[in-house]
Amino acid sequence: MNEKIGSSVDVISRESVRQVKQSHGYAARGDRSLAQWQCDLRAELTALLAIPGRPCPPPAVEFDEEVACDGYTRRRGVMRAADGLAVPFFLLLPVPAPKSLPVCLAIHGHGPGKILPAGLPANEKDRKSIAEGERDYGVQAVRNGYLTVVPELRGFGELMLPADLAAKRDNSCLQLSMRGVHLGKPLLGQRISDMMQLIDWALSRPDADGRVVITGNSGGGTVSLFAAAVDERITAAVPSCYYSTFQDSILDIWHCPCNFVPRLQTVAEMSDLAGLITPRPLLIVAGKTDRIFPIDAVRRGFAAASEIYRDAGAADCIELYEGEGGHRYYAARVWNFLREHLARRA
Repeated sequence: MNEKIGSSVDVISRESVRQVKQSHGYAARGDRSLAQWQCDLRAELTALLAIPGRPCPPPAVEFDEEVACDGYTRRRGVMRAADGLAVPFFLLLPVPAPKSLPVCLAIHGHGPGKILPAGLPANEKDRKSIAEGERDYGVQAVRNGYLTVVPELRGFGELMLPADLAAKRDNSCLQLSMRGVHLGKPLLGQRISDMMQLIDWALSRPDADGRVVITGNSGGGTVSLFAAAVDERITAAVPSCYYSTFQDSILDIWHCPCNFVPRLQTVAEMSDLAGLITPRPLLIVAGKTDRIFPIDAVRRGFAAASEIYRDAGAADCIELYEGEGGHRYYAARVWNFLREHLARRA
């Protein structure tokens, strides 16, 4: 290319990312209080995600299967979402079940769907994924005493488009993301809305004690972070192998279209979303050799979020755990972190 005429599309795109200023970023809060800044950004984020207003009555749920497992019961349920979609999920309950226990939403990432966090590998590839990546974190949750909800995200598993199933694709993220953009309803917002409705349902149960945690790996980490930023009922969040900065990951490295929300970068960076969670506990889990969420970017994003937590007087409520590997779940710190912080909110 003749540099005298102009720059490459890649150079122009990256420069656009570097130059953009976040209208609702923490650095742009001016003389607003932390609480007011959170309120303003949360409203803007909710609007960008096109999430319907709150509060909502608990959705209808039906169960069609129950299986006795080692130390817990697994039930398959279907939630009727606000737009009419039948959203399947697993409910895992400890045996014997306490009269009152906290709720955990265990959100799968890209792959075969809810079967991995529920510890239900369909083949040898799935078994290896669970064994090597600790991706059965729904089972981990129920064995740590949680009323555990393991939902199917739109675009995966039972919620794929027929054409993608026929073509043996891994997911329906591309087509559903493009439809969502055209309709002004980002796929990520649709997924988060489903999680919020499942929280509505879970908290209506007599055996739920009011505390809610959310965790997930990769795309499940995405949903975990955004859902906790939007929904203040979530007591604590543990996103794994997602948190970094938009600038250095989502907008710099190839990612699935389901990660993108129109205009979000002009409104807030990822650390600002983490700031919406403060003073609630946030454990950021990362892999030191994760190629799509570089650890240096994770550390920069963590430092920026930690500043907001310090200003909120909650510096001890945010942590970064770095696993000695790549893009997977790291359980080593998760359940102790949650146990320590939930004990303060019992």
